[in-house]
Amino acid sequence: MRAPERLCVCLDTAHIFAAGYDLASDIAVKKTFREFDRVIGRDRLAAIHLNDSKAARGSHVDRHAHIRKGNIGLAAFRFIMNEPGLRKIPKVLETPKGKELKEDVVNLRTLRRLIASPAPSSRVRQLPDRGIPLRNL
Repeated sequence: MRAPERLCVCLDTAHIFAAGYDLASDIAVKKTFREFDRVIGRDRLAAIHLNDSKAARGSHVDRHAHIRKGNIGLAAFRFIMNEPGLRKIPKVLETPKGKELKEDVVNLRTLRRLIASPAPSSRVRQLPDRGIPLRNL
């Protein structure tokens, strides 16, 4: 390869789960991401596909499901949504789509609720979460 520094990867939650990586608990998902950092390197991570998995861990079957509707569980998504080193990494919902994309609104709402709220500051007024309007997707 002439320019290996240009090689980047997209991590897909259903794919790594199907490959056998454990995402079931906070400890397991942190271990999985430490392994990713060791083998590939966080500097190579260009994007993350967020999707749950209809298939079991280690099944080598790629069947995407809506967040909370599969076998991965919320620990992986909570980690991804809150890990400072992943904050600026683009994330794509790669879940099944209906005609009006209503499922995306539900999935986004679920993911947004996993984000830890910062401590309220006396200088910044916190606004209530009202979800993401479909027109802004």
